[in-house]
Amino acid sequence: MTGLFVLGKFGIPTASFAVVIGSAGLAIGLAFSGTLSNFASGMMLLIFRPYKIGDVVNVAGQTGKIDELELFTTTMDTPDNRRIIVPNSALFGAVIENITAP
Repeated sequence: MTGLFVLGKFGIPTASFAVVIGSAGLAIGLAFSGTLSNFASGMMLLIFRPYKIGDVVNVAGQTGKIDELELFTTTMDTPDNRRIIVPNSALFGAVIENITAP
C-alpha cells in the first residue's frame, strides 16, 4: 500500500495496480474458503464433541468407528476394513448418528 502511495505521489497512475491487488486478494480468499470452513467445523466438533475417538457413527452417508479427529478432517474405519477420511465441514453440516452413545 505504501508503494502505491509513493508511486501516486510521483504521478504514476495506480488504479490498475489497485485492481490487481484487489483481484489477488479475492482469489486468495476464495481459494482458502473451503479450508477455513473445514477448520471452523473442526473447532466446533472439538468443542461440542458429538462423538469421540472409538465411537461408531453414521454420518455423511458413511458408517464407521472414529479413528482420528483432527482440525480439518475426521478419519473413520468401516466394518469392511476401509479407512474413510471425511472433511469436517461435511460432518458438521450433516446429521450425526452416534451408534455407541449410552
